Amino acid sequence: MGRIKISDLSKFKEPGVLGAWLLGIFLLGGLLWYGTRDARATMMIRSVNRILAAREDPRRLGEPLFPWVTPEQGSWFSLADAEGRAVVFSIITDGAFVPFAAMVSPEGRVEELVPLTGNSIRMADRLSQETIAVYIRRIEAVESRDSARKGKK
Repeated sequence: MGRIKISDLSKFKEPGVLGAWLLGIFLLGGLLWYGTRDARATMMIRSVNRILAAREDPRRLGEPLFPWVTPEQGSWFSLADAEGRAVVFSIITDGAFVPFAAMVSPEGRVEELVPLTGNSIRMADRLSQETIAVYIRRIEAVESRDSARKGKK
């Protein structure tokens, strides 16, 4: 076994500094993302409630359901004056984000998909029923998984 020379370690200095910078940036980004969760949820609630009011829909989003963090399925909220839940999610099609709010009944069924922008309204007609059915099945699967989890407790 030979001894490690200082000159051998110097070749790891630059990649080590670069790695530390990258790790710091990702750590800072993660902390900021986590730390602003309440503010982002509040802004989303205000925005979606404004859209629902403009559509003369009586439903309003209530509190965010943070233990329900399933980012691949959108952001989950309770409904303020009604039973059930709502999930705000986006379908990516033709290079554009198409945001929707899915209103979920207390039984765990998606009752309605509400387009949240003018682009969503235009794109909703162009989306295939199979694509919409896939998203509905995913949302209902998350809902049934949560119901099963609550039943076990």
